[in-house]
Amino acid sequence: VDTTAPTVSSISPANGATGVARGANILANFNEDMNPATINNSTFELRGPGNVLVAAVVTYTGSNRRATLNPNANLAGGTTYTATVRGGTTDPRVKDGAGNALPANRTWSFTTQ
Repeated sequence: VDTTAPTVSSISPANGATGVARGANILANFNEDMNPATINNSTFELRGPGNVLVAAVVTYTGSNRRATLNPNANLAGGTTYTATVRGGTTDPRVKDGAGNALPANRTWSFTTQ
């Protein structure tokens, strides 16, 4: 029985990155297979100034364990954004195939060019 919580093994852009392309996708890679039904706009989000949610399409590719957040429009230039993959004890949150949730939110910020 799998009781090990998943982790976010890598992200893109990196936390604190500057000069990020305005058309860049936001990526979160996991250390194990995830339940695709738990990876969506409620569990992977991007917010801009004033904590405004950026409209985006979120997908999960099982072959490389990657969640992709693709903003519906280019991001504003010279602006700091914060990405969050939701975890913790309350749904909505991302879970692996066995139902184990990410232990806590994984949050990072970057600034566009």
